Amino acid sequence: MGDTVELLVGGLLYGGWKEVGITRAMDAAAGTFRLNLTDRWVGQEEAWEINAGDLCEVRIGGEAVISGYVDVVNLQFDAGQRAIDVQGRDRSADLIDCSAVHKPDQWRGIALLQLATVLGAPFGVSARAEVSVGAAFAQVKLDHGETAMEALVRHARMRGVLVMPDGRGGLLLTRAGEHRAAVALVQGTNILSASGKLDWSERFSEYLVKGQSTYREEDSDAEREAHVSGQARDGFVTRYRPLILQADADVTPGAARDRAVWEANSRIGRSAEAGIVVQGWRQSAGGALWAPNQLVQVVAPWLRLAGDMLIRQVTFQLGPQGTTTELAVVSPQAYSPEPPKSEKTKDKVKGKGKANSWHAVIPEEVRRG
Repeated sequence: MGDTVELLVGGLLYGGWKEVGITRAMDAAAGTFRLNLTDRWVGQEEAWEINAGDLCEVRIGGEAVISGYVDVVNLQFDAGQRAIDVQGRDRSADLIDCSAVHKPDQWRGIALLQLATVLGAPFGVSARAEVSVGAAFAQVKLDHGETAMEALVRHARMRGVLVMPDGRGGLLLTRAGEHRAAVALVQGTNILSASGKLDWSERFSEYLVKGQSTYREEDSDAEREAHVSGQARDGFVTRYRPLILQADADVTPGAARDRAVWEANSRIGRSAEAGIVVQGWRQSAGGALWAPNQLVQVVAPWLRLAGDMLIRQVTFQLGPQGTTTELAVVSPQAYSPEPPKSEKTKDKVKGKGKANSWHAVIPEEVRRG
């Protein structure tokens, strides 16, 4: 069958797309697609019956990568040619767009997976977990006007859990780096082009999360405080840069600390990101498609980067260069549940005598080379 892209709508498969853009990301609860076809008139064929709002599925080589709805259809023609442009997202996009409307609007003793199931049910979106999602929340209350996904994500952060689309119209609760890519990304071998950005403007030396805790008889003395806080530090930021955050939900001291760790780690990860373009959509001939939330070894001397990185986002493209995949990779520390580690001295690039800034975001235990 090959890696052709097909759009399934109303039981019919549409192919022959000339331009393709399909994006999946571990920090986006819905994948997106844009498919375009421009050709010359041949006879008087009828226009394709694809309409905004249609249920759809996007397939690569017969494998579903997005299951959801058509958002936009653009149609155009002139004397010489016709064009159709179709855009859409995963079914979980409704949780991103729509308010969470429930009566009652609060629950006691509800676990994260159960909360995801309850919030997704009105939209026909199921949820599953491939990792432990932690203890149940003592109380969950919806904020006025917030979307279903906002409610779910703010509680998922308290448990260090990611909310991702599963490619089949549902949600997957997971953690970072549960899987590894089959091949490495190596300059001069399979990397067509690459760029890197180091930006520490949103990193802080200390993160303090403050919140309130609901009283429970089974709580220990340390957890019975009405006002609780948790702290995490980024040891690489040596100047005084504190940040105070309000907890997203009812918290215990332990949960407040976990939330502070999440904030520190996510900002560390965002401070160093590389974009890498490779040929094709698969990791190897006949192998698996590139996918977000996979660890991958990157060796790019020009970027001064050598170590395991985490694939944050994958974009499959078809255009003038043929089929290419653009990978956004970040430090595994970005989504780690463990506190960030600090080192007394930054590593030196071998033979150059310059600080390797990537090593301030790549945990020592996953470095290579």
